[in-house]
This record gives sequence, structure tokens and C-alpha cells, in this order.
Amino acid sequence: MKFKMKNSLKFLTASLFLAASVPALALTGDSDKPVNVDSENQALDMQGNVATFTGKVIVTQGSIKITADKVVVTRPGGDSNKTIVDAYGNPATFYQMQDNGKPVQGHAQKMHYELAKDFVELTGNAYLEQLDSNVKGDRITYLVKEQKMQAYGSTGKRVTTVLVPSQLQDKSTTSNGQKKSN
Repeated sequence: MKFKMKNSLKFLTASLFLAASVPALALTGDSDKPVNVDSENQALDMQGNVATFTGKVIVTQGSIKITADKVVVTRPGGDSNKTIVDAYGNPATFYQMQDNGKPVQGHAQKMHYELAKDFVELTGNAYLEQLDSNVKGDRITYLVKEQKMQAYGSTGKRVTTVLVPSQLQDKSTTSNGQKKSN
């Protein structure tokens, strides 16, 4: 009994430690908050540095919320800086609050995040929305630090974007919100 309990505790501790690198694309300080993973099943491959969560998975960290059928967290070579998170669902969804107070949400069949590159990729009916503006495509990629997004269609499908004028920055204002003088 003692041996089983000790191994269960190790497993749980390792699972939570491995999951602690879930992508932090949100409010400053979200990455310092605890990661909570709720799922029907959890499995850990300690030698392969892979944690797999299945069955109505809900991951929260600060303002971030991810829901998926399956979440796989991989740490190549055990290096937490190279963590890769893959979420699968029909669809997998996410929500985040940005520093500017605007929520961002989206969904896709698969969400892929590479911590080292700050790279996010949504594939399969990918959708991103901020307030009423949105973009839909087969694949959407986003470089977090550079704030560069690309959306791709697939054969017979095009990328669709809806921009709400009131949400676009007025070109006659500066980055600090003051009117430019002519």
C-alpha cells in the first residue's frame, strides 16, 4: 500500500509539474499563476517527458481557459523551455484576457503551442475572435512576441476575416492615443 501511494504521489506531482508550462498568451502575470488541469484520465511517461490528459479536459491558468478532448504536454529532453502543448477536440477551445482588457477566444480541431518559439498554430476549422472581429481559415499561425498572425485556406476554402471599424485603431492617432497634428 505504501509503495502504491508513493508512486501515485510521484505520478501526480510529475503530471502537474509537466503541465505547468501550458501556454501563457494572456495577462501579464498569468504565467505565474498555478495551472489547474481537470480531466477524466491522466497518464505520464516520465522517461519520454510526456503527460497526456483525456476526457473533457479543462486547463486553467489565470485568465486562460482551454477545453479539449485530449491535451498532450511534451518536454523534449526534459527541458521545460522547449515545452510543446497539443490540444485536440471537436473543437478544442481557448479563452484569454489580454493586458488591454480585450478578450481573445478561438477554436480549432488541433491547437499546437511551442514555448521556445512562442509559436501557436490552430488547424482544422481554425477560428480567432477579439470582440466582434474574427478570422476563419483551415490553419492560423501566430508568433506571440512578434504579434504576427497568418491565416491559410485550403483547397476550395478561403480565409474569411470580419473587421469591425470601431475596433480598429484610428489612423489619425498615435500609438499613445493622441491625435496626430498635421
